[in-house]
Amino acid sequence: MYDLGHLGLVASILDQIGLVQIVDQFVGPRPGEKVSTGMALKAAILNALGFVTSPLYLFGHFFQGKPTELLLGPGITPELLNDDRMGRMLDSLYAAGVTELFVEVAKSARRVFPFPVRALHVDSTSFHVHGAYRSGEEGQTDTGDEPLVIRLTHGYSRDHRPDLKQWVMNLICADTGGIPLLFAPGDGNQSDQEALVSLLARYRQSLELGEVVVLDGASYSQENLGALRGFSWVMRVPATLKEAKVLLRKELPQEAWRPLLPGYRGLEVESEYGGVRQRWLLVESQERARMEEASLQQRIARAEGEARKVLGRLTARTFACEADARRALSEASGRLPLHRLVYLGVQEERQWERVGRPRKGERPLAVVYRLRARLEVDQEKLERARRGLGRFLLATNVLDREGLPPQEVLRRYKDQARTVERGFRFLKDPLFFAESTFLKRPERVMALGMVMALALLVYALGEWALRRRLWETGSSLPDQKGRPTAKPTLRWVFQLFMSGLYPKLLPRPPLACFKSSWVTS
Repeated sequence: MYDLGHLGLVASILDQIGLVQIVDQFVGPRPGEKVSTGMALKAAILNALGFVTSPLYLFGHFFQGKPTELLLGPGITPELLNDDRMGRMLDSLYAAGVTELFVEVAKSARRVFPFPVRALHVDSTSFHVHGAYRSGEEGQTDTGDEPLVIRLTHGYSRDHRPDLKQWVMNLICADTGGIPLLFAPGDGNQSDQEALVSLLARYRQSLELGEVVVLDGASYSQENLGALRGFSWVMRVPATLKEAKVLLRKELPQEAWRPLLPGYRGLEVESEYGGVRQRWLLVESQERARMEEASLQQRIARAEGEARKVLGRLTARTFACEADARRALSEASGRLPLHRLVYLGVQEERQWERVGRPRKGERPLAVVYRLRARLEVDQEKLERARRGLGRFLLATNVLDREGLPPQEVLRRYKDQARTVERGFRFLKDPLFFAESTFLKRPERVMALGMVMALALLVYALGEWALRRRLWETGSSLPDQKGRPTAKPTLRWVFQLFMSGLYPKLLPRPPLACFKSSWVTS
């Protein structure tokens, strides 16, 4: 009897989707190879989803004391799973094409686990690297004008590490469970505005698109809207657009708003941007408005400090006449974002030829005026600022309100946080040990990115299958506080295995979805 912990569940999912067979078919056999590339990749994913203090670069150490022949196959011992084998595996994956290979595995996963796909969520994030990588090369290109080798270079860092070079991971995920359907690595200074739509167009047939593609505001441009012809999409409209600025701050009657989801209200307007007819949905969020109100109060405090400096400089000046003083006050007041300067009058000052009391009948050299004013919050400006709190704009080219009602437009966009963004949080979790990269060559970094994305694919598949099984059987599992839940995270189930609480807390029927004899081993 072996204590496999949760690794039997992970191996079961990998076996069901046929990972080893797909990879070995792409890569081909190698003479004298004891561990095939597909089997080495399976071992790397088991390591990645081990959730123990054994990061991927300690590949060989992870399998010490584990039944590798049971998990991977006869004759495969921990000694064969070393750093050299992992390096050769990464090289083989790169040579086979990491994106194309990932798409094939994802297709197989969709056949085995028939999860519905109503929308595709597209986004990217960055992972920093350690080391002195050359970044001035433009990179080789293949016949599709796509970079064959990514550039590890400085760019906008989502990790808040601008001092380190980085690479970008692009993911396209299903709305169901955030299951990734496409992975593509990108340059560290990649422009999302250009890359994400291009990725969609290139792999359109392979993705077997759902109803709607959901992208963030970075992709909303005239060029991209033209490139997305034939797609149904939902996107956020950048607040920098002139039309958007007007709508976001416009005073609207209360009866124009309609309830959407709990805590949200909105209204629709028709628009045409980039030559594409579309529906714009102006959304107002109560929670976001409360958060932005707190930020507005901080802005008012900062603006008041700056305005007092402006007032101090004005009152320290002298003017030739009262009209000049009032004009300067009006101009300065107009430039203040949230305050205004109130005119209180001027004080006349006479300048004499000499210091001291002037002689009787002596005429002053000049007469100047000092401004008297006070500072106050401009309620009109403040009301305009408050009018836009909690608001954002969504756009869709689905003109049929019955086919895609406003509530569904908002719901699809909000799903971005629980799909692709949730996947990025999973990959950057310290327990995953893949937030930073220590490989020497960009080709291996690309292949490692594929391993990370496949680990996310397996995790998301397992979680979806488990939750579906719980729903079908009307079952539940105890959560961390012992309360029943029908939506446990797969990590919590893994933890129950690792802590030896299975089968005491985990009934057998919900785990039948993994089709694994290892569950009862």
